[in-house]
Amino acid sequence: MTGIPIRRPYPVLTKEDIRQIHEAAAAGLERVGVQVGSAEGRRLLREAGATVDETTEVAKIPRALVDEIVKARKVRVVLRGRDASQDADLDFNHVHLCNDGTGPLTLDFESGERRLSTSEDLAQSARVSNALENLHVFWPMVTAQDVPPSVRDYVDLKVSLMNTPKHILYASGASGDQARRLVRMAAAVAGGEKALRRRPIISSVQTTIAPLQHDGGMMDAAFAFGAAGVPAAIFTMPTPGASGPVTLAGSVAVAAMEFLAAMVECRLANPRSPLIWGCGLAPLDMRTTTRASGSPEHGLTGAAVTQMAHFYGVPSLVGGFDATTSVPGTQAAIEKFSQGLSVVLGGADLIVGLGLLEDAKTLSLEQLFIDDEMVRMIRRIADGIVVNEETLALDVIEKVGIGKTFLGQRHTMQHLREEQFIPRLIDRRSYDLWARDGRRSLEDRAREKVKEALAAPVPFPLEPDVVGRLDAIIQEAAAPAA
Repeated sequence: MTGIPIRRPYPVLTKEDIRQIHEAAAAGLERVGVQVGSAEGRRLLREAGATVDETTEVAKIPRALVDEIVKARKVRVVLRGRDASQDADLDFNHVHLCNDGTGPLTLDFESGERRLSTSEDLAQSARVSNALENLHVFWPMVTAQDVPPSVRDYVDLKVSLMNTPKHILYASGASGDQARRLVRMAAAVAGGEKALRRRPIISSVQTTIAPLQHDGGMMDAAFAFGAAGVPAAIFTMPTPGASGPVTLAGSVAVAAMEFLAAMVECRLANPRSPLIWGCGLAPLDMRTTTRASGSPEHGLTGAAVTQMAHFYGVPSLVGGFDATTSVPGTQAAIEKFSQGLSVVLGGADLIVGLGLLEDAKTLSLEQLFIDDEMVRMIRRIADGIVVNEETLALDVIEKVGIGKTFLGQRHTMQHLREEQFIPRLIDRRSYDLWARDGRRSLEDRAREKVKEALAAPVPFPLEPDVVGRLDAIIQEAAAPAA
């Protein structure tokens, strides 16, 4: 199993805060409701006691129904890898890290040119991700824009499966039919539908439309994934000041309304549906009118949503390590670290954001290694200071005595690596040594790591007959409808 253990979580909400947000969300579902584009979703809600207007597609959900679903038996969510050592158990006690996904652009590794992404860029990002210590789940980072749109989503999944044995979080499934085809591809790799249900090697992100709208195709896809035992993350994205109230508490309440309504629909369709509350709640920058994904508020709301998700008995998937800047460098580091610290210390179950820039639009392979170094630093902060007889080391202090050194002590060697962050990219040498070694920047050193990762063989490669089955499904999707 993977993940960063959180011994001392840093809550941003009090118990009373959580209660008030939940009360506001439950009252909002009764008084305002949500628009449900799925006919199946509206049917499920109506038969369960909700008031549904078929003309407007608005469903008002009674508090009793929400309470019933929330209090039902909890469903454990484990994101399985093809390599079992890469399984990510979203157990509320560990933090897991993931790439950001589905970017349309890449900074070409050789030329630095910003261009449309390709299937080869996606393959390279997966292979680099294999080398990262603190990347536990792979979200296809860019889309293969060198293939026709009709098969792009399926090619993205095939390329990802071929290049990483990690669990694959997939932001597709715009309809029930598409979701079922993606499930067939995963089942072809897992060893069949029953094997996929036992060990779901993919999961899906299904995005709501803020404020308070559920796209019909997205929800039908969520139902299809749930029927197959594939975890679905209901991803809510109200933008404070635009598609949500400017106050963070108000936008968290809107996100809670959207998630709770989807949770009710999914659990009515499949009572054992494995669900995750996904949320990327970043404010609107009023000066530039862009989404401020690199803001400290993004980290704060991610930590808050994690607490709310745990209150509802589901794991969280939140944004973190995002950046609005277009290139690696100082601004990216400042933006990513400030958010990442909040959501890691906040105990988020799964954090997305590694490796993409420009509000999740542009891939930088070097940024993946830089982000991993940040995670390692924050992980050390999350570990805190352990105080016990061994770490107080009074016997060692007595042995060394006054005016001597602890360098040669066995105690020092035993505890060095767990007590001190040891950099892999950060250079702590003197100016003279750094200059003598070529004056290489952090990005230069990350670039060398990327070259090493791309030269490594892909672990757990797919067998040719499995690749053939994936190709057959893709060809089926490409065929014109009869």
